Amino acid sequence: MRVVFLGTDEIGEIALRSVTKSSHKVVLIVTPPDRPKGRGRSVEPGVVKATAAELGIPVIQPETIRDAAARKGVSDASPDVIAVVSYGEYIPSSISDLPPYKSINVHPSLLPRWRGAAPVRYALMAGDDITGVSVQYVHKRMDAGDILLQEEIRIDPEDDHGSLCGKLYPLGAQLLVRALDGLEAHAIPARPQDESRVTQAPKIEKEDLWLQWDRPANEIRNRVRAFAPTPGARTRFRDADYKILGVRVAGDEGGTGEPGMIAQLSDNGPVVVCRGGCVEIVHLQPPGKKAMSGRDFMNGYRIKPGELFSGIDGGGNT
Repeated sequence: MRVVFLGTDEIGEIALRSVTKSSHKVVLIVTPPDRPKGRGRSVEPGVVKATAAELGIPVIQPETIRDAAARKGVSDASPDVIAVVSYGEYIPSSISDLPPYKSINVHPSLLPRWRGAAPVRYALMAGDDITGVSVQYVHKRMDAGDILLQEEIRIDPEDDHGSLCGKLYPLGAQLLVRALDGLEAHAIPARPQDESRVTQAPKIEKEDLWLQWDRPANEIRNRVRAFAPTPGARTRFRDADYKILGVRVAGDEGGTGEPGMIAQLSDNGPVVVCRGGCVEIVHLQPPGKKAMSGRDFMNGYRIKPGELFSGIDGGGNT
């Protein structure tokens, strides 16, 4: 089939490469305009555009997919189907309904659980044991389309956002090709989602990154996992912002005190009080420094019991 591909980031790049290796032909790639990146704010092509250049596939970069020029570009490509993988913008029916096989979307969750922009992070924050990938029809409501394919994977206790995406993204690429094969063969029935089971995974805001030390230890651990290795869960220490990249639940073995207080120093890192127990910080990043182990942090910064990690407003309970 002739495929128009809409995508942006790493999951899009992995899926794009998978489709180009299949029996289907990507005839056009639609990706957002190049944006400034990094500390120098230099304008660089995104990974999907770079891959398109490598593969010799035409690209358009509309400011919005709602532009008349974008619709014309897609229409002129005469696709049989549109594949959407983390495009980052609502796809209007004037685009999604153009091809005979409509438009399909790859979403890294077991829909209808975790509809929205950040499904992998919310699955980790919630402490889910299972997640997966869904391929669905594009719908006028976000992630509400009928499901074509779905496959689950187990979330390992040590998974963080980076490692879990490393499993989900290749799976999504495989399912996309299977969905295209099934549509072409008219051998893939779609099923509606159960609206009674919907949960939402909205865009992550800056305040979502901050740890609240008066929360239970498992909740703190899951939030750290959801934002590791990047952008990192945040906390204040010695009047500076730190990224917490790995913690271990220490139960009630670390001692007591106010939330955020360093109760003691273990062999692996400082043990910090939270609700009903403690967590041991085993991996973190001081401001302007490289990430380091909890042990190196204690030794390099001469950490003492009784010092305090705090939340966004400087209080231990926020």
